Amino acid sequence: MTAQMLREAGFAARHPGAGESPEHTYTYLFCDLMTDQVIAELPLADVTYSTELNGIGVLSATVPYNAETAPLDPEAATVPGRTAIYVDRDGVLVWGGIIWTRHPNSRVSKQIQAAEFLSYYQRRYVKSTLATDPSLLTNTAYVPDGQRLYPDQKYVMWSLLQYAHAQPGGNPGITTSLLTAPPHGISRNLSYFGFERPEIYKAIAELAASDDGFDFGIEIGWTAAANNNPPKRFRQARTWYPRRGRTADTSGLVFVKGGPGSTILEYDWPEDGTATATEISALGAGTGEAKVSAVVQASDLLGSGWPLLETVTTYDTVVDTAQIQGLAAAELTARAGAQTNPTFVVTADDDPAFGSYSVGDEALFVIDPEPICPAGRSGVLRITGIENTAAAGPERVRLTCAGV
Repeated sequence: MTAQMLREAGFAARHPGAGESPEHTYTYLFCDLMTDQVIAELPLADVTYSTELNGIGVLSATVPYNAETAPLDPEAATVPGRTAIYVDRDGVLVWGGIIWTRHPNSRVSKQIQAAEFLSYYQRRYVKSTLATDPSLLTNTAYVPDGQRLYPDQKYVMWSLLQYAHAQPGGNPGITTSLLTAPPHGISRNLSYFGFERPEIYKAIAELAASDDGFDFGIEIGWTAAANNNPPKRFRQARTWYPRRGRTADTSGLVFVKGGPGSTILEYDWPEDGTATATEISALGAGTGEAKVSAVVQASDLLGSGWPLLETVTTYDTVVDTAQIQGLAAAELTARAGAQTNPTFVVTADDDPAFGSYSVGDEALFVIDPEPICPAGRSGVLRITGIENTAAAGPERVRLTCAGV
């Protein structure tokens, strides 16, 4: 389907009036990580921020040190490791995370790098054995008071975060109430051995990546004003099962390149066979012949003439055979066939406008015929990353996608 066909079918993009550059109001709030109290509201320059599906988006910005910001004490307001930063766009919180690095990039400014709140759990580890099997435990009470995990995969994530939060100084104000009932209905047999110090974020990511797994993240936003109380910020961990986002049929999202309704400014739609696999070997915990392992093959591809292309993946903390089998199957699904991770730079204010889609959504992408693509190209892709640059003039949004 070409862009012209889409327009004839009524999918024309909506554009601002000729010459218009919509202005968006950005506010940057710097808060104490543990209490969420506002330290300062600072102006920033060269701001780029991103979100990732089941990953950790980042923010990069320049903090000016000048007569305007001096009374706000930008040095105290941007301390790495203990300061949260929020990006408010037109009254909507579109990004939140933790400042991790700061360094001078001129005599009158400093560069800050931040990562979304999930990055906190890259710096937290399991120090006491946690398991669904009580025979491995000295304290069989459930987490956080004991070491036992509820077997449902949603509750495993809840237990890992509750374990982290129960320790002194270990709760950065991230609520876990959305990780309670109802369960996903997928039971796991898991053990996290304290002597191995498994990273909590990695443990959750591996659990989510299993066959029949889930999507996860930390949502931020403003609560609704009620009973004369002003809106408050929230940070909440949550899961989406079986997946986050809308299908293309449900979302109705269409990005096109070509003609007056074009919304794609640039694109890179590569095909990469180097990451393709038709067989996955997944290795879990253990040593020697006792190591937990699984091998899965794409029999349909092998039967149709594809060569045997092997990949080995390692999951050091996985002790359950069923889980390692599921991880191998999920990896094979992701790697089967020619790999493609297209990126598209799109306009922010044309339809679909920035804010009307999120990571996990599917969209139809259409490229009109052009010299490097004589027949044109179209396909439904899933948005796995969104990056926006808050610069003067029209915003440009970079979408990273994956096949569905």
